[in-house]
Amino acid sequence: MRKNTSPTCTAALLTLLCWSMPGQLLAADPDEDALQESIATFKEGENSVYAPRTIERAEAYLGAALMARQQQKIDDERAALNMGEQSVAEARQTAEGFRSRFSQLLDLRETATSIAKIIATSSQGASDRTSAQALADANKELQLAISTHEQGDLNQTQEHAAAAESGYRKLLDQSLPWLADLAENDIGKAANAGAKQFAPETYRTAKERVAALRNYIDGIDHTPPAHPAEALYLAQESKHLAQQVKVWRKDSGSHESMVLENRDFKLKLATILGMEIDQQNSMINNIPREKLLTAARQLKTALADERSARKAERKEMKQQFEAELAKRLDEQRNELAQAQQSQMSDIREAFKVKLERETYEQKRQQRMHATFKQGEADIFVNLDGSLLIRLSALKFASGSSKINAKYYDMLGHLKSAIAIYADRTVRIEGHTDDQGDVKVNQALSLKRAESVRDFLISAGADGTHLKALGYGEVRPIASNEFEKGREMNRRIDVIIEAAATK
Repeated sequence: MRKNTSPTCTAALLTLLCWSMPGQLLAADPDEDALQESIATFKEGENSVYAPRTIERAEAYLGAALMARQQQKIDDERAALNMGEQSVAEARQTAEGFRSRFSQLLDLRETATSIAKIIATSSQGASDRTSAQALADANKELQLAISTHEQGDLNQTQEHAAAAESGYRKLLDQSLPWLADLAENDIGKAANAGAKQFAPETYRTAKERVAALRNYIDGIDHTPPAHPAEALYLAQESKHLAQQVKVWRKDSGSHESMVLENRDFKLKLATILGMEIDQQNSMINNIPREKLLTAARQLKTALADERSARKAERKEMKQQFEAELAKRLDEQRNELAQAQQSQMSDIREAFKVKLERETYEQKRQQRMHATFKQGEADIFVNLDGSLLIRLSALKFASGSSKINAKYYDMLGHLKSAIAIYADRTVRIEGHTDDQGDVKVNQALSLKRAESVRDFLISAGADGTHLKALGYGEVRPIASNEFEKGREMNRRIDVIIEAAATK
């Protein structure tokens, strides 16, 4: 009996074969290797947390490119590689943009985290749980800001970033008085230990940091000190350093123990580095630091050589796997060729359904165009299947979100247009030019979008499918250098989103 394998099942099996093996073993040409290295480099860096979905998309394109290569679909492979490279570049740009825009927020998170750790190790009881929960809530808002920024939702990003900043500052406001008390207490301990005499530089710096922290808490200085936890660490360090110096000064001997400890340390280090040592001379102490450094560099080189050897082994394994995979693919291609013969009728039927669906969509678009009068709106069809209705005739008075009665008929036409796509979600987006304050423009654009939405709802439109968004001046379609361009930028765009995929 002939085995009937569908193209879908075969494709799934090919994917399983490619991804069930370690990624390092999958054969790839230099283009695939370069993309894989770019992805790995990005994921190993600290920026990876700011664009996780985008880099996942790059990995998916890499997998598609490898699959296309095995199937000898050169055009598909090249297209997937290009999309993968674009996704990596987008991930870098997204991550760098977030870090640049919210650098102060990230610094604030670092400060709040360091203080929360101090509280967690200080046996504060209930305050430990309060601080930990406050930090977790703020971190959650920061993660949402990262996610929405990656999706391009700037309004939501700003809201979550503001909530995260509020959470971190609340944690600091609650914790800084306690931190200052603790640091002042340790300053007193350091003074009693003689830090002013035996560790004057560290002690002076600690007092300055504590004074700056107290001035901020008391409202004398409105700028919070950078790295406030360092006040506590310096106070503790000055005490420990003073105690150690006093021990050294009390020792009236030859300090032979320190010399012997240094000798033992150098001997142990030389042994670890594989240096030749005169084991007969137990009092040896003549290993120059330069030799230790040279031995360390040699060890580093040896490790690098070993990694290169392992890389060569992996490459050989990749080649062996490629040969085995090619053999399996040949067998599957034969099965696929037979399966295709029996499924041509299904393909023809699917094409017929697709053609009917496209014809139906064209008719819907024609009906939508017919609902508007000349000059009321410009309609565009996007590549993803969504539609853009730009209400070019709709104007608002300066600084106002109230809709003039003369536009009621046009908005009635808009209601009829979106009713044609009652199965889809509709976004009403407000935009402004760059004149005036950014926040004011954003708020005004949102109010105008809400006015249009509210009108449609009052006219009988289904409000559950309508969203109002305000982008202010961040998405211009023309230059703000000229009045004509600014007029074009002051607009209401209605987006009929693409149909949900099934």
